Amino acid sequence: MPQHKLPESFTLANGEVLKNASLYYEISGEVLPGKEIIWVCHAFTGSATVIDWWPTLFKENGGFIDLNKHVLICANMLGSCYGSTGPLSINPETGKAYEADFPLLNNRDVVTSFIHLRKALGISRIDYLIGGSLGGQQVLEWSVAEPEIIAKQVIVASNARHSAWGIAFNDLQRRAIELGGDNPEKVDEALSVARGIAMLSYRSYTDFELKQSGRGADNHHKAVSYLKYQGEKFNKRFNSHAYKILSLMMDAHDISANREATDREVLSKVKAETLCIGINSDFLFPVQEQKYISDQIPNASLEVINSDKGHDAFLLEGNLISELINKKFNKVVNEKI
Repeated sequence: MPQHKLPESFTLANGEVLKNASLYYEISGEVLPGKEIIWVCHAFTGSATVIDWWPTLFKENGGFIDLNKHVLICANMLGSCYGSTGPLSINPETGKAYEADFPLLNNRDVVTSFIHLRKALGISRIDYLIGGSLGGQQVLEWSVAEPEIIAKQVIVASNARHSAWGIAFNDLQRRAIELGGDNPEKVDEALSVARGIAMLSYRSYTDFELKQSGRGADNHHKAVSYLKYQGEKFNKRFNSHAYKILSLMMDAHDISANREATDREVLSKVKAETLCIGINSDFLFPVQEQKYISDQIPNASLEVINSDKGHDAFLLEGNLISELINKKFNKVVNEKI
């Protein structure tokens, strides 16, 4: 399990310190001269194993990432529960898991940790920095923090600051989790309800009407059974403390915060050739948010995917995203776009 040790005392933006923290990361493909570096910032509940949650981005599945010519790097973000230091990690000062005592993070902290890893790996240029949703927020932060390092970036279904609409959805999810308290029998159900609220924000009216209308073989409403199933599946792979930490991190996203400049002034300094991709049915991160980013970054363009899958189309439409990447950066136009 490749781990990158961060500085013994890793100071966060809020002044708190993480002791002996580390990042779990994966590198796919052999690092050789002439091979392009692709760095993916994973989604909210994603992991460093990109092919597990974004398979349609890979060549073998009709996508863009070709490990014969690309090297793929992805690190699990701090605060998550897939190998990097997070709420389930042992606090060296107490000898017990952090759980609810894990310090608050923001995307800038995560990007700072990624920069530490980049330097340790001896990487001086990232050819493609790619991320969607929360990962897209981190991509944007990184391109502001290291404008000379990022050559090209792809920001999918993300924003320059998190909206009141998105913050409200995240707050409802956290409040649902809190209703579980410390009762082991209620914790899983509470996280399941939170995941259900999230799934509603990730999909669309049309998607639910097409796939979840009516009743199933058990005579239960398909929509209800679907959300229960998603919640039960999620409970097996995620943790409520990590969920709260990462959702608060998303809420805190604001590209101009503590930079003594406006959004437009900050984004105007980005040097990376930028592709912003929106989804026409995404009401959680609507297209207007990607348009705002593309309007402010000097060398940026906007593409919109027509899909009835809502926000989750950024995960489900990897082939279309790949085609748009090739159109923007490699001048390859597919008639399907």
